Amino acid sequence: MASETAADTVSVDRRAASPREANALSPRTITSEALLRGDSQLAILHERTVYFLRRTRLGKLILTK
Repeated sequence: MASETAADTVSVDRRAASPREANALSPRTITSEALLRGDSQLAILHERTVYFLRRTRLGKLILTK
């Protein structure tokens, strides 16, 4: 998988909290477009199980086994 670009992530203002607190409060964010890259489905391998992240016709995301 290619590395993220600045356009793939959402900027979060973390000045109000300490660096440790900011990381705990704000998880890394990536757009669904960056994950799916124009496809409607993505296979995710997690602990030897394959899950599918799918975009519906209405634009919703569904994660299934």
